[in-house]
Amino acid sequence: MATLLVVEDEVVLARNLVKTFTRHGFNTLHAGTIADGMRLAEEAHPEVVLMDLRLPDGSGLEALPKLLALDAETAVIMMTAYGSVADAVRAMQQGARDFVLKPFDLDEIRLRVSRARDAAQVRREVAYYREREAAAATILGESPAIEHLRGIVTRLARATSQRGAAPTVLLLGETGAGKGHVARALHASGGRRDGPFIEVNCTALPEQLVEAELFGHERGAFTDAKTARPGLFETADGGTIFLDEIGHVTPALQTRFLNVVEEKTVRRVGASVARQIDVQVVAATNRDLEAAVRLGEFREDLYQRLSVAVVRIPPLRERADDAVTLARIFLEQASRRYAMPVRQLSKAAEDALRGYGWPGNVRELQNVLERVVLFTDGDSVGVDDLGLPRAAASPSIAAAPGGQVRIDFPEAGLSLEAVERALLVAALEHSGGNQTKAARLLAVSRDTLRYRMEKFGLGQ
Repeated sequence: MATLLVVEDEVVLARNLVKTFTRHGFNTLHAGTIADGMRLAEEAHPEVVLMDLRLPDGSGLEALPKLLALDAETAVIMMTAYGSVADAVRAMQQGARDFVLKPFDLDEIRLRVSRARDAAQVRREVAYYREREAAAATILGESPAIEHLRGIVTRLARATSQRGAAPTVLLLGETGAGKGHVARALHASGGRRDGPFIEVNCTALPEQLVEAELFGHERGAFTDAKTARPGLFETADGGTIFLDEIGHVTPALQTRFLNVVEEKTVRRVGASVARQIDVQVVAATNRDLEAAVRLGEFREDLYQRLSVAVVRIPPLRERADDAVTLARIFLEQASRRYAMPVRQLSKAAEDALRGYGWPGNVRELQNVLERVVLFTDGDSVGVDDLGLPRAAASPSIAAAPGGQVRIDFPEAGLSLEAVERALLVAALEHSGGNQTKAARLLAVSRDTLRYRMEKFGLGQ
């Protein structure tokens, strides 16, 4: 339901307008002064405002820029019984959508308001999608780790041309850390920004249709192939294809990916010849691909081709101050999305955000702030509003006879991440900080150990 705000001090006219537009499906609000109108506009974000030119506490023309500053997509229609051509021109120059003279016919004003509402809703939709795309392509945060990440993305983007040169990039990071944001930022800042960005969740594709979806098919290639159709790789020609969760694809699909990355060609299902394509491949996974290669679960040659440029996305727990910075952004975005007043984080809430471990990373933080907007009230956001779980106890790990490990489980339980971190700390302490020895104790490669140390913010 669209919201209409009537700012009019003439009681009879205001009552008629509210009655008319409420009957025709508007959520209609009324204010008799500029001050009350500004308060209601800030709270309700109306699609349309009907505002008188002369009000008890000032001029509607002077209030117009302040009203649009609250929401530039609001459609404002000025009303007056003392209008002139100069007033109308000035109102339109300052951003008013329309200017009407009193007395007016209610059917006419209803038509004008309806048109203004439709235009405002279209503008808001466009603004929303633009904001969403811009947000998706922005690496948010102010920590040194994020500044370093932005520098790497900028460097890789400079190496990406519109056609031809485009390094293959492998993004490593935990679930929810923002690998998709980094992939979009890389695309948006590189030479292929005007080309398509195709995102593929490799684990979400139906197994029986995966090849046809990715590589396309010719007419008659299978029962339902009524016409020829390009696959996602061809659709991404001239742009970027983002292969998320690539660490979990089947061996057969790994072979097809290797051919695409090496040869820059795709062969549709049912085709006898391959087609040349020009795409930048950006892959991502939260899996330890080195370990998967050792276990024979991931092709080593594909791993080598994908890891031309490896970018590690730091988890949120390693950049605690960013949790507060991002929380403020997410809080404002969610408040505007749901037309709620924008609240501030209390000092206690900020401390709680810094202290929490964020196992779900940025995605979890965004969900927390959206729930805060939807389900809590008050002038500011407190600790209880966040609904964060209490911190889990740290595991007690000790060596037992025979090379075994003894773990003391507290009543509150332990997270697997806490146990992994404690094992790393124990191995490093036992080896006197020698990473080669610590890796041998944990039966992992030195590179894997270093990656795990980075993951948990352990000094190197």
